[in-house]
Amino acid sequence: MNIKFKTEIKLPKKDLIEERTNKVLWKSVNKVVELAKGYAPVDTGLLRNSITFYPIWPGSAEYLITDGVDYGIHVEYGTSPHSPPIGPLKLWSRRVLGDEKAAYAVRAGIAKYGTPAQPFFRPSLAQVKAYWIKAFFGQVFGQA
Repeated sequence: MNIKFKTEIKLPKKDLIEERTNKVLWKSVNKVVELAKGYAPVDTGLLRNSITFYPIWPGSAEYLITDGVDYGIHVEYGTSPHSPPIGPLKLWSRRVLGDEKAAYAVRAGIAKYGTPAQPFFRPSLAQVKAYWIKAFFGQVFGQA
């Protein structure tokens, strides 16, 4: 799953405003990633450790935030009922539940109910939109 951010500035003193707005964007993108890593559920840590953004330098007017794994969207939004492969569930059951045989019961539950959403991007973005962007604008543009 990816989230794309972009700024377009059409104001007087474009260079200065654009530079400062891009700094606000840089700070905001970093905060979304930081928060998403905190909200991401952790089993092996792969999802959390794969959350990143591109380009990785300040000053860009556009960034792409990504979870870096193919299953991130299923974690974020949950799934409808389905029958997952038993092999990975056996590994998970052994690691988390201490019993590989429990994988069959877990699989039956997923087949009946699906998996619940465990949002990590959406609450991060909501928090940055609700609080951090205003705070970063104040820092960068010198407002209280």
